[in-house]
Amino acid sequence: MLDPSNEQKGSGLKWETHCHTVYSNMRRRRFDALNTPTEMIEASIRRGLQGMIITDHDSVTGGLVGRKAARGYKDFQVIPGAEITSRSGHVLAIGIEANVPKRLSVEETVEKIHDLGGIAITSHPFSSRVRPSLGEECLKTDGVEVFNAANRARDNARAMSLARANGLPGTAGSDAHWAKTVGNAGIVCDDPLRDIRRGRAELFGTYTSTWDMRVFNFRQLASTLANRPLWK
Repeated sequence: MLDPSNEQKGSGLKWETHCHTVYSNMRRRRFDALNTPTEMIEASIRRGLQGMIITDHDSVTGGLVGRKAARGYKDFQVIPGAEITSRSGHVLAIGIEANVPKRLSVEETVEKIHDLGGIAITSHPFSSRVRPSLGEECLKTDGVEVFNAANRARDNARAMSLARANGLPGTAGSDAHWAKTVGNAGIVCDDPLRDIRRGRAELFGTYTSTWDMRVFNFRQLASTLANRPLWK
């Protein structure tokens, strides 16, 4: 669980900041995620969230589809974004509506995100499960994901320590790739694009269980073998 003493205090709406939909599924990621934007929205509402930032791999399509779908749900918002694959690792682009090229340098990736009106947040900078990850290059971005619900605790602790030592804003997110784990972590604020930059977002989160991880991986494998999504 996210240590309350490390949380950044704020108020407002409860947001998921890092999640994936079927629009993350590409040739090399055929069943990277199992649910549609609408299914992720409905799961978020059941978890008590009021907003979601959809961050599919290198594509804003899921976020744009989700923003349109969210109009059918009272008091729920979707902000489009993407998780960009830079040469050094993943960067969350929050609030963009066009794609950013893959495999640019971190500096170029951040510049492109800014040009599109978004903010650049390093995903899981010290992850031991996602390679490469930015590590200390996260200091080149606007903020750091200091709590990722799918990370190991020590990896999050390193991110938290580095962000705090350098005065960078922190975020939290579930990194959910299916509806079961969406909302395991996130932020509370009124406007993520404004409040994250200013360090005014409150963080919340609990770790995704090993059981949920294993069930998800089994569903990914079963979907790959059947060549269609199974057991959403």
